Amino acid sequence: MRMKKTMVARIFWAGAGVCLISSGLFFTGLIPLSVCAAVHVLVFPVTVLALFFWWMAGQSGGDIPFIGY
Repeated sequence: MRMKKTMVARIFWAGAGVCLISSGLFFTGLIPLSVCAAVHVLVFPVTVLALFFWWMAGQSGGDIPFIGY
């Protein structure tokens, strides 16, 4: 799948925002720990992969990022 650097950056920021919002809701007592943990378990890996893809993606056009083994 070809990705542009800006698209991967948007995925990263969306995931980081969801993690921060769920943490904030937990600390204010609006959601329980289990919901906050479930959100983090689902969103955090996608956020980290998006950060790696952003780091390796080229500036021009689409690029197939290589993270390594």
